[in-house]
Formats: sequence, structure tokens, C-alpha cells
Amino acid sequence: MINTNILALDLGTNTGWAVRRRDGTISYGTEKFQLNKKQHPGQRWINFQHWLHRILESENVHQLVFENVVFGHSSSAANNAYGAFLGFVQACAATRNIECLGVAVPTVKKAWTGSGRADKAAMIEQAKKRGFDPDSDNAADALAILSWAVLQEA
Repeated sequence: MINTNILALDLGTNTGWAVRRRDGTISYGTEKFQLNKKQHPGQRWINFQHWLHRILESENVHQLVFENVVFGHSSSAANNAYGAFLGFVQACAATRNIECLGVAVPTVKKAWTGSGRADKAAMIEQAKKRGFDPDSDNAADALAILSWAVLQEA
């Protein structure tokens, strides 16, 4: 039985997201938080915070699941961005009393593809095999995170 509305996030400048509603319907996509040269650097976080509040409210989210990057990204800028996005996710979840759960990258990849070392193409291919048409590898990752979360609920 489906008990909760779940939001799954692959955090980053291009954030993949997927929502599974109580009725079993799923929406997904990629939200971009890139700035142009004229924007203040802090605008990225304001944009992300507004988007996150909107989706949490409009989808009546009960559980938020995100890819927990333990070993870091390839650059310090990516690490800093991930940390900031994660901070906003945890703060928003706390203020709304939403369950917030991180899942390790290899765990998601293994559950989705059978290999904890699956690359971006394999993640997208698996999403397509499951009937989805992700607009990016980030959306495919969010669908994989969502799939893992739904399995945990069962």
C-alpha cells in the first residue's frame, strides 16, 4: 500500500527530482539553478529555496529522499554547491516536519541497474527500460532514488 507522497532529489546546479504521489502517479524532471553573470551569487540559493518550498507544498510531500554523496564531487565548487543544496533541503524538511533520508550513491545505482558503479548512460537506459523519458541524467538519478525509496516503504 502506498502511504506517502515522496520527493526524491539528485542535488546539484541541475537538480533532478521525482515525486511519487499516494495515487501512484509519478512526475519528474530537472530544475536548473545556474546564474547569469549579472545575478548575485546568492540568487542560486534563493531560487532553489523558492522552488523547493513550492514543490513541497504543491505535492504535499511526506518524505524527502536525496542522494547522499559521501566521497565528494570532482571539484570544490561542486562540493560547496552540494553542501548548500543539502543544507536547504534539511532545513526545509525540518521546518515542515518532513522525514528526510539520504541514500548512498552506490546503493541507488545497484538497486536501479544491478551495479553500484553504473555510469550516467546506464542510469538513463534503465529509466527508459522502466517506461520513463528523463530529460537528463539527473532526472534519471532522481527516478532511481525514488524507486529505492518506494522499495523501502514496502
